[in-house]
Amino acid sequence: MVRYITLSILLLAMLFGKAFSLSDSATISLLTVVPGEELYSAFGHTGIRVTDHKQGFDVVFNYGTFDFDQPGFYVNFTMGKMLYMMGIDRFEDFKYQYEHYEKRRVTEQVLNLTTDDKQQIFKFLDWNAQSENRNYRYDFFWDNCCTRPRDIFEKQLGNRIQYNYSSFDTTKTMRQTLKPYVANMPWVDFGFDLILGLPCEIKATPRNQTFLPDKLEQLYEHTTVNGQPFVTAHNVIVDLPFQPAPFKGITPIMVTFGLLMLALALGFIERIKNIHFWWFDFLIFFAFGLLGMLFTFLGLFSEHYSVPKNLNCLWLIPTHFIVCFFLFKKQKPVWLQYYFAATFVLMLLLLVVWKWNPQPYNLAVLPLILLAANRAMRIFLRIKLQRLPQVK
Repeated sequence: MVRYITLSILLLAMLFGKAFSLSDSATISLLTVVPGEELYSAFGHTGIRVTDHKQGFDVVFNYGTFDFDQPGFYVNFTMGKMLYMMGIDRFEDFKYQYEHYEKRRVTEQVLNLTTDDKQQIFKFLDWNAQSENRNYRYDFFWDNCCTRPRDIFEKQLGNRIQYNYSSFDTTKTMRQTLKPYVANMPWVDFGFDLILGLPCEIKATPRNQTFLPDKLEQLYEHTTVNGQPFVTAHNVIVDLPFQPAPFKGITPIMVTFGLLMLALALGFIERIKNIHFWWFDFLIFFAFGLLGMLFTFLGLFSEHYSVPKNLNCLWLIPTHFIVCFFLFKKQKPVWLQYYFAATFVLMLLLLVVWKWNPQPYNLAVLPLILLAANRAMRIFLRIKLQRLPQVK
């Protein structure tokens, strides 16, 4: 999950599309980079190192490169059509980047492969590195910089490779596997919980968890090939401690609780002065509706595996985006009263079933549901009061 393209012209044979044979002393290893502090690096990175000193090269193949300048980058990213690509680095450049710039620990697992296995894997990597073959459709969970190396080794080794999953926790969902990596990024965690839908609630089987680099590293430590350990040596390439900085800023729960307190304060003023702040209701329900429209659009049209069937749309109701404009009408339509009564009931139901929700909500959502319930009920009561016959 490297941020920048670092393609290097390393092997003349590759430039001319001609693979060559590795020597009998060549090694292939898996490189694992610990998570970093930026979002793009929060889950770590994986690379395949091919070393052949007799041939005079030491390179790293990785599937975590992308181009910010590719046409329609942000649209493609949103719609799940972003292209990642195979990148090649000289090993020393790869090491230097993480040791001096990103300051992230890098470990290496030298793999137990036959000479033929190494040659076939290298042949595939050589082919995959060609400009016409290197692009692929990225998927965060199922097709990324970590799953690609795993699949390459599985394809070559077939049933000779045997996994031991005893060290894995099998009680978590795919969503829950992300939590430790964003524990110090509360806004990222909040964002994930908002945008990821029901597909992320499937059980995270041990193999499914290996979309995460450190989980693939963990798996290979307990893997055998032809009954022998798959990892023949475990080396530390960049020896830097992994110390994520604690978050010290304003958290989502602070903001959403503050909004709830503001709503309650405005409600108190409304009651004392017999007025109603329609502008506040408009802003709240416009924002909720806009997000609901966005998540609905992504669910219908995005090719991301993880965003359809998003139950956050039960409180981020898309129709709010249109209905909120009727709040400015002097004479409110009758149906508006019942619309917000139904919204109030739905918010109460979400609170009642909170514990049993098949898609768990982030705790910071709780004040927002209470806020929506409070304002929906106040709108209902205000419209009902306005429609009562005036006593002269």
